[in-house]
Amino acid sequence: MNNIELAEALKGVDVYELAMKTNSGVVMTDNENMVAAELDRAFKKIGEEGHDPEHQIAQFIRRTINEEIVNTPDELLDQIFDRGTIEEGDDYEAWTNPKNTLVAYEAAKGGNVDRSFLDITVLQPKWVNRQVETDITFSELRKSGWKTISLLTEYAMAALKNAMFYDIFSAIDTAIASGADNYIAETSTLPTQASMDAMALYLMENTDGDKTIVGLSKYIQAASKLTGFVSEDMKNEVHRTGLLGTYDGCAMVPINSTKKVGSNLLIPD
Repeated sequence: MNNIELAEALKGVDVYELAMKTNSGVVMTDNENMVAAELDRAFKKIGEEGHDPEHQIAQFIRRTINEEIVNTPDELLDQIFDRGTIEEGDDYEAWTNPKNTLVAYEAAKGGNVDRSFLDITVLQPKWVNRQVETDITFSELRKSGWKTISLLTEYAMAALKNAMFYDIFSAIDTAIASGADNYIAETSTLPTQASMDAMALYLMENTDGDKTIVGLSKYIQAASKLTGFVSEDMKNEVHRTGLLGTYDGCAMVPINSTKKVGSNLLIPD
């Protein structure tokens, strides 16, 4: 199979999915097996020749990851954001819908009262570029070929997605400033029923559609075991899974606290 035929075959295959199937030993279709075999041959050839002057390996991994990040839905982020509407080259300034902060004063008919204003916030984009650099040996390529590249692809994707979560939730955390309307003070080291009730109420009053609470697993686990309102179904769910799926009508999403970006957690503690 020449390079043109291989390029055509790749169009019908999700290459990142192919990499994950290869790494986990999942049974693949005939077409996937054919593409994996051709990729293995191509990468082993680079190992045998001892040079990659056109940077085919880097281009392959970069293209695979870029397409995956752009095209793959992420259930949690899709709930929170309108993703995919801003392209890399866009530079814009947008206005949110204003808060109604007008005040109705008691007054004589036709009289004068103090002016009040709409609260208008200006949004500006922040661009973050993340990049992964690594090395592989030609001897490793000669031995493992596609297996080596598939593993690098999956690991690089995990590192970049973790970094994306960190960047996004750090920005969210910064936007929840102490003393602001959306800030709920917690005096305990774990969530109390008072703070969870306040969060559920805030989401109920300020969210259209799905209401979602996101937190590190240790906090979601603690919130799942609060005793303010308990049913047998809730007890059974906690005993079976260790977590409740919802709290007071809000979905609860635990974030793994063992995954890190450098020394940082995926979301701020």
